[in-house]
Amino acid sequence: MSGDNLRSREHEVRDDDGPVIEIEPESNGEEAESPLEEETSPEYSSISESDDEDSTSISTRSFQKDTIEDVFENGRRYCNETYFMPNDEAEQTRLNIAHQIYLIVLDGELTRVPIPRGRTRVLDIGTGPGDWAVEMGERYPDAEIVATDISVFDIGPNSLGLPNVSFQLDDAEAEWTYHEPFDLIHLRSLSGAFRDWGSVYRQAFHHLRPGGYIEVIDADTAADVINFPNIQNSYFSILVAAMQSAAEETGFPRNQGHLRPALLTSVGFTAVNSTDITIPVGVWPDDPRQKTLGKMALISILEGLESWSLRQLTDTGNWTAEEVRALCDKVKGELVKATGMTARVRILTGRRPYAHDFRRGRSDDEMLEEVLARLQLRESKRDES
Repeated sequence: MSGDNLRSREHEVRDDDGPVIEIEPESNGEEAESPLEEETSPEYSSISESDDEDSTSISTRSFQKDTIEDVFENGRRYCNETYFMPNDEAEQTRLNIAHQIYLIVLDGELTRVPIPRGRTRVLDIGTGPGDWAVEMGERYPDAEIVATDISVFDIGPNSLGLPNVSFQLDDAEAEWTYHEPFDLIHLRSLSGAFRDWGSVYRQAFHHLRPGGYIEVIDADTAADVINFPNIQNSYFSILVAAMQSAAEETGFPRNQGHLRPALLTSVGFTAVNSTDITIPVGVWPDDPRQKTLGKMALISILEGLESWSLRQLTDTGNWTAEEVRALCDKVKGELVKATGMTARVRILTGRRPYAHDFRRGRSDDEMLEEVLARLQLRESKRDES
């Protein structure tokens, strides 16, 4: 890739009734509960006392340079020469729409895990333009929100001047160097972003407080999450197969393998739960709210087809940009005409057990029973006195 494609860019650190949705629990994980007791994670007892007090809340790799290099390719802008998703204005607009879709899907909530009261630390990995991080900062003014990405979008969390939201350029596949643990680590729409999700989950486990949660949400169109009549004999199926093949070739798989509960339990998470939510795509629903949700989902997918496929397919050498765009146009024609089309959103959550319970090998049920027994004993002594 020639240097002519690079441009230096200044780094600006700057209801109604809910939708009628089909919820399909996929695992018999425990019901999420609020932490019952506080315990300091021993891994952080020494490094939290950093010589640089101002850096204790973020990574030691926080901004190290003032400019970044953008890569222009086939009329789209990318953050580097490898990541397949663009970071230009069109993609930012699509991500803004996708954020609104997730808000509807979650009935206006930003997360399905409990947020502790008081000083809370939240890490948003792959924040993009920062919609989720900004709203978390607004809803939880006492929380510290750290938003990270390998790319810098034109408008980021710090441009709004929220004192409790900070943005940093960081790669989650590299070693994490945060000085303090988090209460929630959030990842959304990052299918195809990592070679080794297991490594990302291991680092997330290490950087959570005991009792802290991880939440992963995804609905990658390349991961067979779209369903409509005659999908197997469609241009859409050709595009999906091509994206999956290209992703495997580059070593960044785009499937739902990273959303398997076993991946979280294998690194130590408990209370792991996986839920599928089916949403409409298109204007076919009769219910007005469902129709709005379906229309937004359709727009997001139509706008995302080129973003999801252009770079990966052309990088294989088997496709030209013109061929990819021509296939995307045919797929758009199919999707616009489809009736009854749906998409599946998967939400995966897990909790880091309290350190002493994890060492003793006790399950969450055993821990809960012990805590309840202690509370009952306390109440009995109080009644006796």
